Amino acid sequence: EAALALVQKVAQSPELQTDTGRGLVDIVTRYAQTFLLLQRYDEGLLSEPRAQTGGVLQTVEEARGALAGLKAELIARDEATTLFAQEREQGLASLLGNLDQTVFGEPAYATIESKAAHLLYFVIKNHPFADGNKRSGAYLFVDFLNRNGRLLGRDKQPVINDIGLAALTLLVAESDPANKETMIRLIMNMLAVEVADE
Repeated sequence: EAALALVQKVAQSPELQTDTGRGLVDIVTRYAQTFLLLQRYDEGLLSEPRAQTGGVLQTVEEARGALAGLKAELIARDEATTLFAQEREQGLASLLGNLDQTVFGEPAYATIESKAAHLLYFVIKNHPFADGNKRSGAYLFVDFLNRNGRLLGRDKQPVINDIGLAALTLLVAESDPANKETMIRLIMNMLAVEVADE
């Protein structure tokens, strides 16, 4: 019930359009191949999936360069202002540094799924930019998956379509910070579908 209530809340958001609402349903369907995962969510028992170890994060320079390219493209289409992806202090460097940290010599975020999920979540929730945090987070998330060979599934289709990505981004943005770990596990489970049988 809690999962469905959150989906219903986000689906009613004025930022969602009909196609995006369908994307949200697509995410829940992809994520919850059975209602067992939704039940685990409701019971607070959603666990981390089997995941692929590794994953190389973008450097700060690479991330800034990628976002500068996106910014120029969006400004040319009159879909952003000069404030888009304008970094607040060293917010992006700090965020990427935190994702690359180690604990007792082991990576704090040891899998591709964990790094991707935390990257998306932290850019959206920590607001390292003056404007465009959701779009920047989604872009860096997709770029990270692409750099690590995980953007496309075995069927050569994106692991998440553009409408689904928009819906997932809004779901994270609308989520209560107290539900951070649940949102992270949700994203990880969605991405882990491809490695579950390996």
